[in-house]
Amino acid sequence: MLVYGLSGKSGTGKSYRASELCGKLHIESLIDDGIFVHGNTIIEGQSAKKQATRLGAVKTALFTDDEHREKVKFAIKRIAPKSVLIIGTSDDMVNLIADRLDLPRPEQ
Repeated sequence: MLVYGLSGKSGTGKSYRASELCGKLHIESLIDDGIFVHGNTIIEGQSAKKQATRLGAVKTALFTDDEHREKVKFAIKRIAPKSVLIIGTSDDMVNLIADRLDLPRPEQ
């Protein structure tokens, strides 16, 4: 699986630009704010944006909850995308998400 990473500060349009980037680079899936998306379909996950607190949002985005993390890992294995884009607020966050979901660290 080819893994890409996209990082930048909150509110800079990462999620907005992700669809365009995936199309341009032929990336099949993405992981953003606790959600696993394949094509244009949400496959699994919980949205960090729907959490009541900032801390809850961060924990969701980082897949700290075992049940949430395992559901997303299983969905990724079931779909078996050839490529995935991981979105985060820093390169360290992108790497941590990759590690927690048992994905290779981003090559690009």
